[in-house]
Amino acid sequence: MKHIDLDFLLVLEHMPLATAIYDNSNLRIAYVNEAMYRMWCVGPDIIGRGFADVFPGFEKEGFASILNKVWVSGITYRASDTPAVIVEGNEKHIRYFDFEYKALLDHAGNTYAILHTAIDVTQRKLTAHQLLLQNEHLSFNNDLETLTYTLSHDIKNPLSIAKMGISYLKQQKDDSCTSYLQWYTMISQALTNIENIINQSLKLSAARSIANTPNINDLTAHIPTWCEEVKLLHPTFGGKITTGRLLPIYGDLGAIYQIFSNVIGNAVKYSTTIPYPYVEIYSEQIDRGVVYFIRDNGIGIPEKDWDDIFCSHKRGSNTIEHRGSGIGLCLTRRLIERYGGTIDISSKEGKGTLVRLFFSDPGITTFEK
Repeated sequence: MKHIDLDFLLVLEHMPLATAIYDNSNLRIAYVNEAMYRMWCVGPDIIGRGFADVFPGFEKEGFASILNKVWVSGITYRASDTPAVIVEGNEKHIRYFDFEYKALLDHAGNTYAILHTAIDVTQRKLTAHQLLLQNEHLSFNNDLETLTYTLSHDIKNPLSIAKMGISYLKQQKDDSCTSYLQWYTMISQALTNIENIINQSLKLSAARSIANTPNINDLTAHIPTWCEEVKLLHPTFGGKITTGRLLPIYGDLGAIYQIFSNVIGNAVKYSTTIPYPYVEIYSEQIDRGVVYFIRDNGIGIPEKDWDDIFCSHKRGSNTIEHRGSGIGLCLTRRLIERYGGTIDISSKEGKGTLVRLFFSDPGITTFEK
């Protein structure tokens, strides 16, 4: 830990915040304070060992993957209310944490360590869950608001695509059959997406829950189509959207379309003003479900705006040049949380954004009995 001052470590030792430091690309555990030892239920013998070697369970849950991405990108990752399985002797407990993986950078902008801080918020999470159950009848208002947001925000995109296609076809007289067929296909898909959103919204209104729908959806064909729709809506985007492994996920296809179209739409929209934009979409299998990552190299989110990114009608302070309502991420979070999933965002202004979408497998409960 040659880059880290000893006085700094002394300060960390006396902090009530659980803290650890990883000092190389293999995530070697270089420092752990007493609060983190207690949180992890381990002793000092872990010092000098790799994170994945000490915590194979954390690796299965995807935390090692996140740390690796922070090391490579130099972009800090922050998450809240995140479940993790803590092993204490022969017993396993699900706990909830607010945590941050902060990339420490040298003068050349390269990562030399990751500072990991965490707070156990299990009691807060369980209390909030109990209050939610006790006041379930009040959720109708939230459902109605979500339905309103859906109809006013997400249906606009496929409608715009259908209208663009019809306008194009009206103006063409001697165009090729291939061009006509492409637009007919896009219009048909846009109308299907509208139908899926309406069907999902009706289910939401009637049942007041869409969590863990047993249907499994293969997204290998859907995501490329949704990407093409987004590019039609943002014609100034001159970059590429690449996809990696696209694992199937459970849920209602209309809701899944809303989640991905909002996140991909933001990635494309906020990359239109940079010289060589790109968006990357891929997924990983973890212990309790599937994680999707959407990465871009766009304008990023200023750190001062991080606390407001999921608030309704709140937008980043650097988005003035881009049209938007500030509803998309708020709605996306509500939808994915209905499936017992989570959305977390790490971003750096001027470097880009990484969105992590976790979809839990059906039957998985994150609350201990």
